[in-house]
Amino acid sequence: MKNIALWGIFTLLFLLPVPGTSTAATLDERVEALEKRDAELYHTLEEKKAAGLKSEIAEHLSISGLLELEAGYEGLELNSGGSESSSDMVLATAQLGFEAEVTEHLSATLVLLYEDGEDAVIEIDEAVIAYSRDGWLANFGRQYVPFGEFPSHFVSSPLTVELGETQETAILAGYEHDLFSVSAFLFNGDAEKINGAGEAEEEHLRDWGVSAKVTPVEFLEAGASLLSDLADTGAELLDEYVERVPGWSAFIVAQLGPIAVSGEALGAMDSFDALDLDADGDGSGDQPLAWNVELAWGALENVELAARVEGSEELAGAPELQYGANVSWGPWESVSLSLEYLHGEFDRDFGEGIDSRDLVTTQLAVEF
Repeated sequence: MKNIALWGIFTLLFLLPVPGTSTAATLDERVEALEKRDAELYHTLEEKKAAGLKSEIAEHLSISGLLELEAGYEGLELNSGGSESSSDMVLATAQLGFEAEVTEHLSATLVLLYEDGEDAVIEIDEAVIAYSRDGWLANFGRQYVPFGEFPSHFVSSPLTVELGETQETAILAGYEHDLFSVSAFLFNGDAEKINGAGEAEEEHLRDWGVSAKVTPVEFLEAGASLLSDLADTGAELLDEYVERVPGWSAFIVAQLGPIAVSGEALGAMDSFDALDLDADGDGSGDQPLAWNVELAWGALENVELAARVEGSEELAGAPELQYGANVSWGPWESVSLSLEYLHGEFDRDFGEGIDSRDLVTTQLAVEF
């Protein structure tokens, strides 16, 4: 009953009239107005990876950075009837990027990243040689391939990121236009198919994906992408498999005045073989799926309120349903302070012993 009521509330929110913008306004004027109201530094994973103000430090060489300091509380209710809680403060992100303009059409980007965790080290997050001319583009190197868009106004990444974020050394080619963009990429993933003898087959450059986006009107963007092997994402569902399973994703984002609405789904196109992935042990393979829906409102010039409903199916360790709210304040152009609350409810078969979870997170983010 609680879930039905929750969906009803969010359905009403999406059906509310959305204030439009004047048809006489140019695209540049709309973008400038949105930037003045924006309380956050980025709204997609791609924007976060490119966060920074890009200060020129030498001829044809610029530097940018991002720091995120987070404090959080986690409360767990367990299926066994007990409960656990914890709190911590961490340097969640320290990111430093360098971009060199080699020629008019050729550039090189290097991004160093530190993220708090058990094996926290400074690593090369991206190292890309990029060529672009007349809308055509080609990227070579370590990069986040365009599988999934991951729009979000929250501190915590949506479940779609946990399932679909894919970082590889890849070759990408594409074309960008005002109304649409398309791209395709090729790489050698970590997950490998095994033969009848239980041995991994010889590695080859045969993992691939495609992505397409359309912007039919200035305030609306939609897209879809395909990945040949869902086991190659950062979720690390499995290292070896009997049968390869492709992944798919689709998203839509609408921005009208101070209101933004977004939705995305990402998952496996078919069930994995039971020998490969069967977290609930029912004898049939799992078919992981994650989705996320958000509504954001620029309440004041530098204050943004956001609500999220997300969930998953047959994804071990992830909540079956999670919802919450976030408030962000941007006291200065390159600074954001956010407070977020999320409540998650878990499927007993995939929750790994967790019945429900409450998360409270505050974040101070600065780009330079």
